[in-house]
Amino acid sequence: MTKHLELLPVALLLAACLTTSEVDESRNYSRLGEHERAFQLLDEVREQRIRSGAGVDEAFEREHAAARARFLLERARQRIFLEREDDALADLASVLAIDPEHAEAQVLRQRAYRKKAMHATEDGDEHLFKNELEQALVCYLEAGRYVPGYGPAADGEQKVRVAVSRLTAHAQQQFLEAVRKLPEFRFHEVRWHSDNAVVNDKSRQDAAALKQRANREIARKTFERGQACQAKDQFGAALVEYRTAKKLDESLAGVDEAIAQMQRELEAGGLVDRATMLMRLSRFAEARENLTRAHEMSLMTRGTITELLIESRRREGERDFTACHDLEILGRKREALAAFEALVQKWPDGIADEKARIEGLRADIDGAAREWEAGEAAEGKNDLPGAIEHFRASFQYYADFRNAKERIAQLQARIAGSSGS
Repeated sequence: MTKHLELLPVALLLAACLTTSEVDESRNYSRLGEHERAFQLLDEVREQRIRSGAGVDEAFEREHAAARARFLLERARQRIFLEREDDALADLASVLAIDPEHAEAQVLRQRAYRKKAMHATEDGDEHLFKNELEQALVCYLEAGRYVPGYGPAADGEQKVRVAVSRLTAHAQQQFLEAVRKLPEFRFHEVRWHSDNAVVNDKSRQDAAALKQRANREIARKTFERGQACQAKDQFGAALVEYRTAKKLDESLAGVDEAIAQMQRELEAGGLVDRATMLMRLSRFAEARENLTRAHEMSLMTRGTITELLIESRRREGERDFTACHDLEILGRKREALAAFEALVQKWPDGIADEKARIEGLRADIDGAAREWEAGEAAEGKNDLPGAIEHFRASFQYYADFRNAKERIAQLQARIAGSSGS
């Protein structure tokens, strides 16, 4: 038993050395530009340690997160080159979810959106060449959503306006087109035609009022899309829709409250992610502090947060139980008994079978004491073989109760000496 105890720190040191070695190897891969191999190496080590119950310290968690970010950035860069902008944006969103201020991720995201804007503008140019003005306009507007103020898209919109003005000749026709679309609830087209009317004749207040009405209706629809995203717990998407709705109509009822709530939900989500990481590091008190703050902020995910609070308590209880059980496995029964008794005080509702283990440990310790006393009594009566049996029984009950091995060896020597004389 003592031998195993001496080897335990060595085993822990060896595990730490292995982890350090693998971190160094991962860094070497990163220096060579092999970011995927660098991340996969640490990710496999992390999963193995979590599965084995060894746990992952905060330094390793930071190293793992940094390797993941490098891998995602490299993959996003390749995907942008391969014109897979949507996949690249998904990778970059994962990096920015952890570090919203990540400069390289922001640059790459802008590059991806610029490429999407470029492709949309190219499509618009093709439609414009075919005189498909409506389709061209849709493409230019799409490019403008990807990169606000994107010059080629703005130029394309102007070309469409010029083409439309040539077709319609004057603002009155544009205004009439807007009015015709109004009963059909085609508000994007209403806004487009009324805007064209204002461009052609800046004094047309009737067209400006029609454009404002279209903006209000589009804002209302945008707000409804935000509510649909919110109902699916897609708080980031909901926030984007709510902010767009406010830009279209500052007076929209409830939009400011919705924006504020989505900001709180996103902040609560960050606290939940932080708490989840702390739970993996067995820092349960800090995890619960983050979860409690998240519960106060969130209205939409309180059920999930409550479940995580319960899970945090359960994991802490399991950790405490394991620590007690480890003492029992190592044969340190008095310490194990004291630990289990403290566990019962801390967790009165119970974790596992700690009460049964307390009874078993008490029985072993009491049995060892009884056998020891019987052994001493037999030795006092010069019944050395009987004393040996009692001391052996005491050792079987509790090896570390007293120095049973030495006592037995002494008695055996006395018996051997008596036989020799």
